[in-house]
Amino acid sequence: MYARNIESELREPLADTPVVLLNGARQTGKSTLVTQLAETMGAAYAT
Repeated sequence: MYARNIESELREPLADTPVVLLNGARQTGKSTLVTQLAETMGAAYAT
C-alpha cells in the first residue's frame, strides 16, 4: 500500500472524538486507509 500523509491528520481527531468523517473523491483509497487505521488502533469501522 502507498504511504498516506493524511494518516496523522486522522489520528489527531480520533484521540478525543469517537466518530470522524472522511470525505473525498471516488476510488482514492479512503476505505482502505480507514480499514487499516482501525485495525492498528483496535477500533471499529462502519460504513
